[in-house]
Amino acid sequence: MKKSTRPPAATAGGSGHHGEEYHSHVLDALASGVLALDLDGRIVAANEAACAHLGIGPHALTPGALLEEEPRLETMAPFFKQVLKSREPLERQELLLDTGEEDRKEIGLSAAPLMIDDAIRGVVFLFTDMTVRRKFERAAEINRQLAALGELTAGVVHELRNPMSVISAMAEILMRKLGETDERYTAAEAIFREAGSVEKAISQFLGFARPYDVHPVHCTPEEIASRATQLCSRRADKRGVNLRYEIQEDLPGMQADVGRAAQALANIINNGIDAASPGGAVSLTVRREGSEIVFEITDTGPGIQLKSGEDVFKPFFTLKEGGTGLGLAIVHRIITAHNGSVRHYNRPEGGACFEVRLPLERGALR
Repeated sequence: MKKSTRPPAATAGGSGHHGEEYHSHVLDALASGVLALDLDGRIVAANEAACAHLGIGPHALTPGALLEEEPRLETMAPFFKQVLKSREPLERQELLLDTGEEDRKEIGLSAAPLMIDDAIRGVVFLFTDMTVRRKFERAAEINRQLAALGELTAGVVHELRNPMSVISAMAEILMRKLGETDERYTAAEAIFREAGSVEKAISQFLGFARPYDVHPVHCTPEEIASRATQLCSRRADKRGVNLRYEIQEDLPGMQADVGRAAQALANIINNGIDAASPGGAVSLTVRREGSEIVFEITDTGPGIQLKSGEDVFKPFFTLKEGGTGLGLAIVHRIITAHNGSVRHYNRPEGGACFEVRLPLERGALR
């Protein structure tokens, strides 16, 4: 690594205190976070962007503080030790920081040894907040997978639909000819029922194969929410789950495809009903935040436990036994078609929460 040198006093804006002030302004002008540590792992310098990316107050990284004792920095300690040991830079590392917020920050960083007079004097970190970028990348990957799924299903689904329709029709004919007292009636009924389940799954796959358009009309948030709860009320009653519904007063009208939006909410509500034990509850609350209507769905289930890299909105990913893994993928597709967003997190008091945001005007991008 090249020997580090400091710029002449005239270039740096003066010597002594003025030179240090100049360097401080240079660091604070950078969009990436910069964190310099000495050989003991104590902070020597940090810029304002470092504090911003870590979600802490400006100038919170005070010189002299130990890396391993800072709650937002302890995950960087292994990288610090690795650079000191190898004396080689690290590039394109990623880590998750627990900032105490609902969503953890995803940080992309590089680290390099600080060399002065051919001797290592510390380590410099350069990092940035990748959280928003990763969300967009995941959304793009989901859309890519949906497109691939559409191409796949388009080629085979019609070959399945025709024979399943024949099986279903023949089973129905048998049921009509056989009386309910005939022991063969139960077998025919089972065939008819299972054929219907397969046809329903085929219809879901066809939904991905076709262009997924929504047709927004002027409506009210209450229309969407009430239709969603109507779609789920029978399921909730059957499982002994209390389905609650609360809407903020005087909400304005909005533009949305009522049927599609209600379907998306119903998919989430049904998942919550399945997760909640008998006697539990699922709640839908509707409120306005700025130019968006927020539909918040909470349940009293065990929450969503994901491993690293897992995403509930990816096609075919499911945590339910026997699930197709398409329900939440459909939700994501419907909401993004409205220029909205959907996210989930586990509540501190227990259970999962899904937050669906739809713009009042479909063209109003977030």
